[in-house]
Amino acid sequence: MPEASEIPIQTRPSTSRPINTSEIYNARLLLQSFNDIGLYVAIHALMTTRRMPLMEISENDATSSPVATEGRRKSGRAVRVPDKFMPDMSSSQADTSVKRKRPIADVGNDASDVEEDEEIDDEEESLDKGEARESRKKSRKPARKPAAKKPKVNGDSSNGGAPAIKLPNRPKKGKKVAIADASAGGLYAEVYKSGDSSGEIARRWLLQFAEDPPKALTELINFILKSTGCNSKVTEDDINDPENITSRLSDLQDEFQAQKVADYPLISKAKSSHTFRANLIGFIDSLIRIMHETGALYEEVALMENISQWTTVMSSSTARPFRHTATLVALTIASAICAVAKAQVESAAKTLRLLEGEKRKKGTNKARVAEFQKMVDAGTKKKEAYDERLKEIFDTVYIHRYRDVDPKIRLECVEALGDWILTLPGTFFDGSYLRYMGWMISDANSQMRQGVIKKLKTIMRDPSNIGVFRHFIERFRPRLIEIATRDSEPGVRSAAVDLIDRIREAGMLEPDDIDVIGKLIFDSESSVRQSVVGFFVENVQDLYDVKVEELGGEETLEGILAIDEEDLESPRAEWIKFKSLAEILMSYDIEDRDEMPSQIHQSTSRDYLVMSTSDSRFTLAAQALYTKMPEIKNWEVLAGYLLFDHSAKPSKNAADVALKQSFKPEENEESMLLEILNSSVKISLESLDEPKDRNRKRATRGETEEARGNIARSLAALIPRLLKKYGADPKTAAVVLRLEHVLNLGVFQELRQDSTAYTKLLDEISAQFKGHADKSVLIEAGAALLHARAFEELEEITESKMQPLWEDTIKSLRDISKTGVIGVRGGLRDAVLELLSNNLARMEMLASISSCVDILEEASGSDQVQAIKLLLDVVARGQLEEPNPDIDPIEDEIVTSAINASMFYFMWKVRALTELVSLGESISDSGVDQLKELQDTFNSNLIATISSRLTLDPLRLSATGTLLDLYTLFATSLRPSKKPKGKQPEGLTDPNNVDGYLQMLVHEIDPEVQTELTSIFDAVERQYAKRSNKKLADPGDDEEPQDLDLDSDEDDENVTDNERHSETLRAEQQLCGLTGKLVLAILAEVIDAVGPSKGKLRTRIQRNRTRLGPNFREVVTYLDTPKRKKSHKSKEATKTVIAKSKEIVEEDDEEDPFADEVPEEGTEEDLRRRELLDGDPPVSVDEEAGDRGQAGDSDEDDMLGD
Repeated sequence: MPEASEIPIQTRPSTSRPINTSEIYNARLLLQSFNDIGLYVAIHALMTTRRMPLMEISENDATSSPVATEGRRKSGRAVRVPDKFMPDMSSSQADTSVKRKRPIADVGNDASDVEEDEEIDDEEESLDKGEARESRKKSRKPARKPAAKKPKVNGDSSNGGAPAIKLPNRPKKGKKVAIADASAGGLYAEVYKSGDSSGEIARRWLLQFAEDPPKALTELINFILKSTGCNSKVTEDDINDPENITSRLSDLQDEFQAQKVADYPLISKAKSSHTFRANLIGFIDSLIRIMHETGALYEEVALMENISQWTTVMSSSTARPFRHTATLVALTIASAICAVAKAQVESAAKTLRLLEGEKRKKGTNKARVAEFQKMVDAGTKKKEAYDERLKEIFDTVYIHRYRDVDPKIRLECVEALGDWILTLPGTFFDGSYLRYMGWMISDANSQMRQGVIKKLKTIMRDPSNIGVFRHFIERFRPRLIEIATRDSEPGVRSAAVDLIDRIREAGMLEPDDIDVIGKLIFDSESSVRQSVVGFFVENVQDLYDVKVEELGGEETLEGILAIDEEDLESPRAEWIKFKSLAEILMSYDIEDRDEMPSQIHQSTSRDYLVMSTSDSRFTLAAQALYTKMPEIKNWEVLAGYLLFDHSAKPSKNAADVALKQSFKPEENEESMLLEILNSSVKISLESLDEPKDRNRKRATRGETEEARGNIARSLAALIPRLLKKYGADPKTAAVVLRLEHVLNLGVFQELRQDSTAYTKLLDEISAQFKGHADKSVLIEAGAALLHARAFEELEEITESKMQPLWEDTIKSLRDISKTGVIGVRGGLRDAVLELLSNNLARMEMLASISSCVDILEEASGSDQVQAIKLLLDVVARGQLEEPNPDIDPIEDEIVTSAINASMFYFMWKVRALTELVSLGESISDSGVDQLKELQDTFNSNLIATISSRLTLDPLRLSATGTLLDLYTLFATSLRPSKKPKGKQPEGLTDPNNVDGYLQMLVHEIDPEVQTELTSIFDAVERQYAKRSNKKLADPGDDEEPQDLDLDSDEDDENVTDNERHSETLRAEQQLCGLTGKLVLAILAEVIDAVGPSKGKLRTRIQRNRTRLGPNFREVVTYLDTPKRKKSHKSKEATKTVIAKSKEIVEEDDEEDPFADEVPEEGTEEDLRRRELLDGDPPVSVDEEAGDRGQAGDSDEDDMLGD
């Protein structure tokens, strides 16, 4: 492929003959030659000076505005330019806006210089395009008050007392926007404003050209210039001097670039831009076609050469509007010539057949033969003419512009070449032209790559093109495979997959390439998965056909199978399709996934955030295949295939043995098919609410409910059977339990005669919960039980099934406590530790589903010890004295489960107390004392766990969060609020009237513990800043210096990008989770509320609120104290307020701390709320200094986003 380098300007010596001019034209030239030269120059300057139709956007002052210069409009109305705020500009700054002028002849096609100018234009365009549109909107729309929005906040800065301010408008940069000129006349007005057809306009112009060639050609070139957005014009003298084209266009280019135009009609986003482009192309196309009809295309050689010279030189301009517009005109001329040539080829072939037929006749008509021969000769000359013209345009325009620095121009070239190949394949469907399509596949611009691929797909639609295309495919197939698998844009990859699918249909794809593309069914982008579905289904069908052929063919298979439509567990042909699907998916899954960086990886709790409801790669693949593979839609047949006993010995019949071997699944394939079954059931339920086709109306509500009921009954009978077969393996058991989540239990709630099936279902779920210790199974079983408790009519049945689970769990805990010291780390044997870990995991899950207060407080057994006390003793095992890598992981897991289960107990307990208080029932002091003792024990064990550890291990963070939750829970639930205003109705119990003895349960965190919690927050904050490459603000003068011990750790060189990304997400999750708990504790006034350190933690948390991403900022926002809106009261109201007692006034000052505040009108904060003031609110000195050090960071760099 040729490299993009300096491309010399394509100017060729003039070969045009002198244009015949009329007598009037010659007389005019003669008159001008005798006139005084000074007078002529003055008159010429006066005639060529025109008012600029566009207003300067940047220099909005009276001196720079063209309107101000003239003082009046054409209508005679005076124009008054408003005064605008303009900052003082130094002379050096003013001088920098003038660009260095370079003539086109010196610049040529220097791509590097063009690129430099393009980049400058792009930067200025991106800065000013939005401002220009906004200024136009504001000028024609009346100002209106926007809806009230929450004001932006930052730290504790207050603008409540700020005076009303009026900010000046920001100055605009020196930019102009060239749009379609509505005031223009001549050919420009005819094409874009008259409404006449392009054919009529082209015919009128040709008539004008016949009368006065120089004038008509001048108007045509000026039309092209005006279409670029340039208001300068050429004269007839310029047209008659083809040797001076380069110099004249250089002057026009300099004049145009001095205007600093940021936009031009072809790329304008105005509503009329599409019509503008269509009219331009339509006129040029019609002109060429009519010239062909009239013969001017072949006879007026000078006309075509002059147009070619001007467009060729303009297409090499460094001004993008000139280059783009001229390139489009030249390519349109070539496209029109191709269309003409296609018709000419067909006509010539027909004439040649007539000539050959006439010659074969016995009585040859010589006159007729001569006539046909004359037509053939004329067609040959025409072919030579348009071949020469097409070659000229390709060599002088296309070959340079297809690698232009502007991707829009490159895209014009690739679309044009594709059209030429389709229109005139005899000329352009050749390797010498196709290679340009192959080179442009590797373009850096994604739209270019996608445009090339779409054109290649269009070319391959014609089967007759496959043969010529074979060499091209062999050469560029590796690049197409690379785009389909590794391109950064999903749309490009999807288009490449579609193209490769057609290449496969043509038999030009290697077997290895088929597997590589088939793996895209696991791609992370939904659009790519959807595009590869057809390709993948063909792979499955090919394997299915091979298996059927091995059995003897379709007829033999039908003879072997004895299908009973009602018996879904009888072998059928779909089972072979399921086996083929499973084999292909499993073969793709076990291969090296690092070769496909865009694929979905199987996440693990160790490497990724744990999300129990996340879909696996097989589930997502099934969702894509659902619409294209009917076998997946019929989930009941798939369930019958999975329930079939494939291990049973087949009969001695060889055909039966071969049949069962053809669809017998492997163990890992069954697990994968269970996930596909799960996905199929979900999609089937979701599709009930959608019409089956466009012509069919949506099903009625009764029909939908009936269908859901049928599916629910089928699933209720199916799930227990699947659990019996696949329940032994935790992985398959979790997948089957997930089916219960979509089960419509309302069917069993309404029809109690089906409760037997529901009871059997609960029995199997309970058995899985009791028999497994794997967390994935416990999570899915717990979710199934929680789903069942959501139905009131079934709650009693569900509770009856959960009670034995509780009893077994408590009994197991008591038995374990007798085997050793349960409250000391290392006091149990390894085997007992495993049992304790499994038991506490079940207890934690049960406590999250239903109340555990009664069963944990029940004193049973020989020792009469409450289970909650045993549970709190287990929490004490979190105190770490000496690390022991052999037992530390399982010990920490045990303590984590115990902490979570204990916290659930306190939550259920506080809920029960608040319900008693709301009902007005008394609470015994002994019960409060017992709860106080349990609270103190839990609190002490948590603090011991936190203090004994120095690193940010998961147990320390879990204990820290639970400690904050514990204090916040009692404070927010049991602390009485301020008395409401006015008198309460008699007989109504105030839920806030909490027994005073209960207040002993409400505490504030000790200052020593607060100091340690602050240090933990510091460490978590630094950890996330380090992993996300964000800079923290320096500590304040009254704060302790930052500890940099954690920052000295070096990154592991073996960590992959996915693992590093995962660690960053986990660090952000830890930071936001801990910060949220600290914020709730501060708002509950259990920390940072009293003492000499009051408010320090709040300030510390807010220090980096703008530096650690939007998620962290949103959490910290809850610490902002809303300010009261100042009300304008009358004198009488003021006197009333003064007359009130001190207590009443203080009571009136109580406001909702979470209420949105409406700032005083006219203040800076009010302007920000109404989005009339740009920028962020003022920040502290520390934040401002940090922001300067982190200028490159933005919210868009955050991992999770808002």
